[in-house]
Amino acid sequence: MKVRFIQVFVMLSSFFTLALLSGAQAGEQRDSIPESAYSHGYPYPVALGVHMGTTGVGVHLYQPLGPKFGLRVGASYMPFNTQIAGTYNNYATRSDVKAKSGNVSLTFGWTPFAQGSGFFRSFNIQAGGAYFYKLDGELTTRLRDPYKFGEINVHPDHVGTITTDVEWKKTVNPYAGIGWSNIVIDSRFSMHIDLGCYYLSKPSVSMQATGLLEENVSNAATIERNMKNYRYLPRVEFGFSYRFW
Repeated sequence: MKVRFIQVFVMLSSFFTLALLSGAQAGEQRDSIPESAYSHGYPYPVALGVHMGTTGVGVHLYQPLGPKFGLRVGASYMPFNTQIAGTYNNYATRSDVKAKSGNVSLTFGWTPFAQGSGFFRSFNIQAGGAYFYKLDGELTTRLRDPYKFGEINVHPDHVGTITTDVEWKKTVNPYAGIGWSNIVIDSRFSMHIDLGCYYLSKPSVSMQATGLLEENVSNAATIERNMKNYRYLPRVEFGFSYRFW
């Protein structure tokens, strides 16, 4: 599933890249990048784009609120699947990890150097929030090798599995960060880079177990207590935008 979303992003990015190349080939019809592309810290007057980052792939809309201020509305989604090998109480284990993250966000930005020039012209300070309609994970753990019970080897499937579910409340989470919102590529295309962090609600933990591992579900409260401070979700993101005028 994760691969599918990466493929979608690559496809969208390829579309924007092809459009960018087409625009470059038509350069003789557009003498140069217009001054309006540099007049605001955010793409002016409005821009639509795609992005990819630690919170997933998605789309966004930029709207300037004057030369030095602007807002961005976006939506992101990311499924995540992997396997982790480890050791617990000297027993080799294998864990299947599944996680999903989906949000819609609204951020406001201030570009203090928008009227200048150079690399920091589109630098901005951001504040806002996102509603995470999906933010949870599931960890299913089983033994990799047979369990020795006296002279008997018990197959891992008969020992059982432990499934741990972690879920964050569906709510609006505040965000703060910095970024470069209008790195001009040509007369209509620009690029952005964002670095920031969401402050999440406290996670809740539940456990289910089968076979010989059923007694381990009592550890759910301990795991939840140990995870109560896992409330910071970094956001590192880049994307491309198409400016309309």
